[in-house]
Formats: sequence, structure tokens, C-alpha cells
Amino acid sequence: MGAISKIRRAIADPVLASYAVWARLHPSSSLAQYRAKAARAGLDKLYLVLSFDCDTPDDIEVACSVHEQLLDLGICASYAVPGALLMEGADVYRRIAATGAEFLNHGGRSHTYFDTECGEYRSNFFYDQQPRDVLKRDIEEGDRIVTEVIGKKPIGYRTPHFGTFQRPDQLFFLHQVLRDLHYTYSTSTVPFAGLRYGPAFTRFGLMEFPVSGQGSNPLGILDSWGCFRAPDRVLTPEDYGREAFGLAGHLASGPGILNFYADPCHVADQAIFFNVMAELAKISKPMAYRDLMELVS
Repeated sequence: MGAISKIRRAIADPVLASYAVWARLHPSSSLAQYRAKAARAGLDKLYLVLSFDCDTPDDIEVACSVHEQLLDLGICASYAVPGALLMEGADVYRRIAATGAEFLNHGGRSHTYFDTECGEYRSNFFYDQQPRDVLKRDIEEGDRIVTEVIGKKPIGYRTPHFGTFQRPDQLFFLHQVLRDLHYTYSTSTVPFAGLRYGPAFTRFGLMEFPVSGQGSNPLGILDSWGCFRAPDRVLTPEDYGREAFGLAGHLASGPGILNFYADPCHVADQAIFFNVMAELAKISKPMAYRDLMELVS
């Protein structure tokens, strides 16, 4: 997000602006209220939820290997796969599901394309740019495909490119569609929602689990693309570990959720990623979203 966009967003939402300043200047203080909200939600310790957004065909090739390495660490990751790619990699994702992994609805159609000029996948089909009837059909199609391919109806959802779909009216709409499909949770909000409302909240209808931020900047998403793959990245693989451990350190004295996500193809050959997860699994309890639902009130 560019500087002008950030300024416009701050003007439109002064609460966000105040949280951004607070989180940057006093990350530990900003997370103290988060811990209090976690306790009120019914959490009693620090939990680790690792999920994968499998948004390109490249993820199909490495997903099983990544999943097996994490199982050896005691972590059974959750998966958000667009319906079109879930069908393309059905055999792979069925093998992963057979280990007990949870699959979320991540929409029906693919929301990336391969740009031959730069040799990278690019994002498309942003939810904030689509009519509501198109979004509803895409969510329903994703639900149908997960149920058919995995053999189990999903109860959770993550919006494609969820960072662009954060306005209250958008989230109220999303949760209503999910409620009609008998879902119980969404994990489609950015770290700002976690600081403002806590790691598990129902402000928009269903239970919402916002993804986690960075240790030095609790409002900044700890993203595998930004640390491991982006050609213009400013963070390094070493920064990934430092920021993950930094956040865990802030939360170690109270309950909370380390809700981290990555793309399998970004981390498959990154030993530091697996080392970080191994250490996090020692200081927090690995758990799937569906199991967290049994803990939160």
C-alpha cells in the first residue's frame, strides 16, 4: 500500500490511524489489551494456528512435503484453497485431508494468473471490486467444491486477498452469507481487527479469527511472500523468525493466538520457516480453527 493510500485510509478511519501509531511506538503496550480481550474470549493460554493459502499450481507440487514436515513437528496445518485449484490438485489435497487437516472455503474461482512477462503469478479477482451477487456465488461455489473434493463440508472461510475486503459493511455481508451456509467462523481480517477486538470476536456475526502481525509492528501482517519470495521485499527470511518470535514474546505472559499463514511454495525450501515453527510449537499449543471454536465464547 502506497503512502497516499495510507494517508487516505487514515483520514477515513482515525481509529485505525491511532492504533497504527500506538502499535509502532509501543508494541508491547498495544498487545497488553489484546491479551485481556483474549482472556475474555475464553482463551487460557497461547495457541498456534498455522494455515496455508494455496493460491497457485506451484503449491500443489510441494504441499504434501510441507505438510509432512510440519506433522513431524506436531503441527497439523489448515488449508485455504480456491475451488478451481482444489479440483486441479484433488489427489494431493485429499492425502493431506486424510491426516486430519482442516480445509477452509477460499472461494470457487482461482484468483491468480501467471504473468509471462515477469515470470510470476499475479493477483486478480479482488472481492472489493466485485458485485455482491458475484461474491455470493463464488462463496457458494467454493463451499460446494470443498465438500465434493474433500468429502466434508467446511465450517470456516477465508476471503481471497482478504486485506482488501475489510470495511464493516463488507464483513457484515460476508458473515451473513457464511451464516446462511451454516458456517461457524471466518479468518478474513487483518491484525488491526485483532488489536481492536481481540483474537476471537463476533462483531460482524460469526466468530472471526484475525491473522497475526509482526513483533515490531503488530499491525503489519507476517507474510511469507513479503519475507521469502517478493522481488522487492524489504524483509528477509531471518526477519520472519525475528518478527514471529517477537510477537510470541509479547504474548507469552498471557493468552492469545499466533494466527500465522503462508503459501507452501514460498516456504518449501526455507529451513528457517520450519525451525521457527518448531520453536513456536514449544511455547504455544498447535491447534486447528475448528478446535479453537470449542474454546472461545
